[in-house]
Amino acid sequence: MEFDYLKSYSVELYGTEKNQKTRIKPSIALAEVYGDNLPTGTIKENLDKLEMHTKNAALAQNMMVPNSQAFSNTRGFWFEVFIAVHAWNYRIRHNLDDVLIVKMPNVSSFDFRRIFEEKTDRMLKQLEISLLKNNVRLITSNPDLLIVEQEDLILDEHNIPISCLGTQNIMDAVNLYKILENKCRWNSLKAGIGVKTSLRPDRRLQVVHEGNILKSLFAHLKMRHWNREANFKYYGASSEIISGADDDALQTAATHTIVNVDSLPERAVDGLYSLLTFDDIEKMLNTILKTKAPHQ
Repeated sequence: MEFDYLKSYSVELYGTEKNQKTRIKPSIALAEVYGDNLPTGTIKENLDKLEMHTKNAALAQNMMVPNSQAFSNTRGFWFEVFIAVHAWNYRIRHNLDDVLIVKMPNVSSFDFRRIFEEKTDRMLKQLEISLLKNNVRLITSNPDLLIVEQEDLILDEHNIPISCLGTQNIMDAVNLYKILENKCRWNSLKAGIGVKTSLRPDRRLQVVHEGNILKSLFAHLKMRHWNREANFKYYGASSEIISGADDDALQTAATHTIVNVDSLPERAVDGLYSLLTFDDIEKMLNTILKTKAPHQ
C-alpha cells in the first residue's frame, strides 16, 4: 500500500514565518519506512529510499525540499543506525556476552570521556588542566561507534534482538551509550569506528585525526595506569567503494608512536572497510572482533 505522505511526520517547518526552512526528522523517517521490518538490499538503496521518502513528504506538504547538506548529515545518521542495529543483533547471534557495540552521539551532546569510571575520569581532567596551563585544549570528537568489552555493563534487555525499526527499537539502539556513563573501565575500550557515507579528502583527514587523538589519549592512560598490554584499535568505514587513494591516506602513522623511541610505529587507522551491503557489516565485525560465523 502506498504511503500517504500528507500524514508523514518525517519533516517539519522551523524558523520565522518569513524565513521558514524544512527540518528532517531522521528517526521518524526510519520508523515510517521500516516500522515493521529491517532494511535489506544495498546500503545505498536504503539511504536513497529514505531520502526520497522525506523529499516526497516535504513536497506533499508544500514544504521546501531540504538542501543537499541537510541530506548529507541525515544520511550519515541513517547509515550509523543501520550499523548499530545490525551490530546489536550481531552480538546476540554470536553470544558475545561481554561486548557492547555502541553508537555514540555528537560530542556536543555527550563527550565520550564521560563514559569512564571515576579514577580514569580524574586522570583525563588532570591532563586537561595541565594542557590549559600551556594554552592548549584537549579537543576531541566522538568515535561514531565504540566497542566496549565489559560484562557487567550488559543488561537483560540488550539480549533481545531487534526485529524491526519501530520508534522504540531505534531509540534503544541510539541511546545505548547512556548506560556507559561513569561506568567504563579504561581498558574495556577495545575499538572505535569512524563511519562516513563517503571518504572525500576532507573526511579521510577527519578519520585520521580522530584515530590520532583517541590513540594518544589511550596511550596516556596506559602510561598512567602502568599497563603496557592494553590495546585500542581505530577503524574507518564507508558506504562507498574504497579507492587506492583512500587506503593510502589512512595508512598515516599515529603521531605519538613516531615521537617516542620506546613505541613501535602504528597506524592512526588500523583498517578501512567498504560497507556496500549488510553482509559487509557482518564481515567487518567478524574481522574486528575476530568472531567465527555461527555455523563454524
